[in-house]
Amino acid sequence: MIQRLLPIAMSILLLGTTGTLVGFALHAEKEVTYLGLDVDVDEIKGMFFVDVAGVRDAILAQDSIQGSWIESVSLQQVDAWVHSIPAVDHVEVYPGLDRILHVRVSQKEPVARLHTGPDEPDVYIDTEGDALPLSPYFTARVPIIHAQSLEHASVAFSLIQSTCQDPLWSAFIDQVQVTDNGGLEIIPRIGGARIALGDTSQLDSKLNNLLTFYREQIRRGNLNEYQRINLAFAGQVVAQRYY
Repeated sequence: MIQRLLPIAMSILLLGTTGTLVGFALHAEKEVTYLGLDVDVDEIKGMFFVDVAGVRDAILAQDSIQGSWIESVSLQQVDAWVHSIPAVDHVEVYPGLDRILHVRVSQKEPVARLHTGPDEPDVYIDTEGDALPLSPYFTARVPIIHAQSLEHASVAFSLIQSTCQDPLWSAFIDQVQVTDNGGLEIIPRIGGARIALGDTSQLDSKLNNLLTFYREQIRRGNLNEYQRINLAFAGQVVAQRYY
């Protein structure tokens, strides 16, 4: 009987001790202030759309943190202040036992730049397909999409999403033009030919055909003789020379 009761008694004692420690911690928290602020920003592929100084400024413009009572600083408010920076993705805010407020930030990642015309400012398109303002401090080396609007650019964004993780195609595609009928034209970084892709159906097959064509023309040394390459026809590469 005693052996059965012993584990129960130990559990009750443990819970009681834990509750007491939590109570002491909460009581102590009400009587102490923050000693400072620690900010860390995750780097994404060498991109710096969000930096430590910018995050600190967004917080310190609202609260000095250092010297503030721990219980008076709302972690949700700090999160909102940091999220006022457009390129911020996720934020983690927590007080440390060292009485430092810790803020961990991840950035949104642009995968393309959208150009809609001379009268509208360019924007980036992030990995979720959302518009992201350009940064005055940093320029991302990503393909440019020419389209009438963000919605009109969706088919080009689909192409970029499908190829951005491939070192070959991400280095090859410089710009993508969305035509009035929703088709795609690729402007590559090598050669002078525009590549009519049509839509993104059978994309792997089209890109494999294009790669075979380019390898053959590079081998022959006449890649720059073509002004247009059409992949819109199933299983074919139709190339038009300069005349």
